[in-house]
Amino acid sequence: MIQIYGAGIAGTYLYHLLSSEGFEVAIYDKRSEPDCRCAWGIVYSEAKSFYSDIGINFDDYVILKPEYVVANGIWLKNRDIVMFDKKSLLADLWVEMRKAENPEIIVDATGSSRAFLPKIANDRVLPTVQTTEKHDVEPNLYIQMERTGYAWAFPLGDGWWHIGAGNVEKGEIERLLNELRAKYGFNPTDSTCRCTGKVRMLPPSRCRPFISGNVVGVGEAIGCVSGAGEGNAPALASAKILAECMINSELEKYEERILKELEWIENEQRFVDAMLNNNRLTALKLLPKIIAVESRRTVKHSLSEIRKLIGL
Repeated sequence: MIQIYGAGIAGTYLYHLLSSEGFEVAIYDKRSEPDCRCAWGIVYSEAKSFYSDIGINFDDYVILKPEYVVANGIWLKNRDIVMFDKKSLLADLWVEMRKAENPEIIVDATGSSRAFLPKIANDRVLPTVQTTEKHDVEPNLYIQMERTGYAWAFPLGDGWWHIGAGNVEKGEIERLLNELRAKYGFNPTDSTCRCTGKVRMLPPSRCRPFISGNVVGVGEAIGCVSGAGEGNAPALASAKILAECMINSELEKYEERILKELEWIENEQRFVDAMLNNNRLTALKLLPKIIAVESRRTVKHSLSEIRKLIGL
């Protein structure tokens, strides 16, 4: 029996991957239903491929594809990022929640809380503030970023937007959010939802152990979040690696595979470290690796554009 705790992107995907292979799996989440916090964006081709593995047509959940990603006033052509209805997708994947007695394996898919694995020394979890609002703004993806955090506005269709910000320094969140509003025309207005959240911004190598006793982590619990705060596609990738290791009775290869196959996340989070520590030389050395990956996955950009964006 495998018990999964956390029915987010990684947990639900893993549940259906393992169930389809005949494993006895239980899943539990403390929430009564999926919420609408963060994570409305994903790389379309990756999501399409992952969800086809469990018989889900991802196209049914795509809201729109922004034409541009506008970061700190720099307009970058969007390659493959789409907004999707995460809440509806998770609702369709949720099954009866239950806790199994004496499971052989416990999967920690609890995200930033990392509720079952050992706590991480010198962890870095950014607090966030998020709202859902209506605005008459061209439906691109807008980002305002600085060394210690970033703010975002994701178009959700029909004039609705998911707007939020996260920062290492909690007291700076509202200032950063106000800068995004002023720069792109998101005037303060009533929101239909306002909540707080957290996102882990730490390289996977610093989130070890991935396995402790009979507990194995997946997704954000083991640092599978990109340097831009993207967690959905990395969560799916880590869940698929874990499922393959379980199916092939090769859990001993899990950590090695995560670090190798998701090396691009490691590089991006090392870049974040370098920026936070004002280590510009390290940041510059990592940029070509990051651009090589993200120009293929997310947006079309050049080295000069990215250096201008981050002030290097």
